[in-house]
Amino acid sequence: MEPVASGVSRRDFVRSGSAVLGGLALSASPGAKSGAEEPSPGATPMPQVVLGRTGAKVSRLGIGCAYFQRDRVTPDDVTRTLHRALELRVNYLDTAPVYGNDEKSSAEVKMGPGLRELRDRFFLVTKTEEPTYEGTLKLLRQSLKRMRTDRIDLVHLHNFGDAKLWGDRKLVFGDRGAMAALREAKKQGVVRFVGASGHLHPTRFHEAIDSGEVDVLMNAVNFVVRHTYDFEHKVWARAQSLNLGLVAMKVLGGAARPEAGFKMEPAHYEKAIRYALSIPGLSVAVIGLENIPELEKAASVVAHAKPLSPEEDLELARTGLELASRPEWKEAYGLPLA
Repeated sequence: MEPVASGVSRRDFVRSGSAVLGGLALSASPGAKSGAEEPSPGATPMPQVVLGRTGAKVSRLGIGCAYFQRDRVTPDDVTRTLHRALELRVNYLDTAPVYGNDEKSSAEVKMGPGLRELRDRFFLVTKTEEPTYEGTLKLLRQSLKRMRTDRIDLVHLHNFGDAKLWGDRKLVFGDRGAMAALREAKKQGVVRFVGASGHLHPTRFHEAIDSGEVDVLMNAVNFVVRHTYDFEHKVWARAQSLNLGLVAMKVLGGAARPEAGFKMEPAHYEKAIRYALSIPGLSVAVIGLENIPELEKAASVVAHAKPLSPEEDLELARTGLELASRPEWKEAYGLPLA
């Protein structure tokens, strides 16, 4: 393996007790490349796209892994889902340390056995909710250990719109903040790219863009909340001009409760996905998926989706505006909306 700029290889960086992320035994081969393999016969022709300025080639559909934390989902279930994803040419996995209340329920832990075998073939995304240098390094070490890997492709500042968590911009982007930890991890080849994710307070994401260090934005966008949060116009128009990677979440509304289904009616399923895929500059639509049938359904819709016609878009806008006026949607992901 080629050493990184500081003269410490990624293997040494992750293994060494004196390294910033020391103490983790490697479980993936060095020099691995993320990406889906050639589709198996009869597989869904999932489009592959470039994730903005990262240059990474990823699937148009991303698997939101939060539902892996559910008690009824086992590590074996997750491994089978990952295998099926690759057959469908789906290679984008989005998870977070907070998906699961303990080691038994952790989505990252359940993903570990499958990733140990399949790591080279996925674009792996996780998050940090710690604004400090030490806090982010601790979470990063934890994620690497849980998922049995020596590298993560993309780490988001999780829910960056939360001003209580990320309000001290000088700390977050300074020498003792989260971004400094991610800079070090990038330098050592443990992290490839940095992003910011969030559901609320769209205008705060301009601070992330202004830093010049964020490569990807993942925000809550769907045909209902475009009438309230409207990341599409408030943030993404600028981000697209800078060639940032754009990833949609909450495409189907999101779960009303941890064990509940989607907020949107099933009748809106296909058009909700098509709305997201029609957004200019969008690379990936992340959809929360629990099992193989849900994966296959989403993959089929994404792979065969056609842009909304002007008439469909107008009809969906009217439907979305009516839904957005309902109490459960007015502040769906929290305040502020601006």
